[in-house]
Amino acid sequence: MVGFKLKSILVMGNVTISGFVALFIAWFFAEGALGEADALTPEFFLILPIWAIGVLFLWRFFSKDKLADSSYFKIFLSNFLLWLTIPIGFMLAHQFI
Repeated sequence: MVGFKLKSILVMGNVTISGFVALFIAWFFAEGALGEADALTPEFFLILPIWAIGVLFLWRFFSKDKLADSSYFKIFLSNFLLWLTIPIGFMLAHQFI
């Protein structure tokens, strides 16, 4: 039972922390350069939908295969793939500029 709590903390903590990081990265790059106060590039907010798609895939993976039955390697790999959606969203947003 302790293993299940640790696994759920790993997954939910990772979703929360990576969500805040994705939000802060999108916000930082959308504000523009440090010297430009009026420039806003909202294309960088495309990072958030790409991250949300990663969260939906993570939710689908763990709703199909129960979290208690998942190995720590699968949890680590899925968490890594969730973090990988942030640079993918950045690359897609950078193409629109």
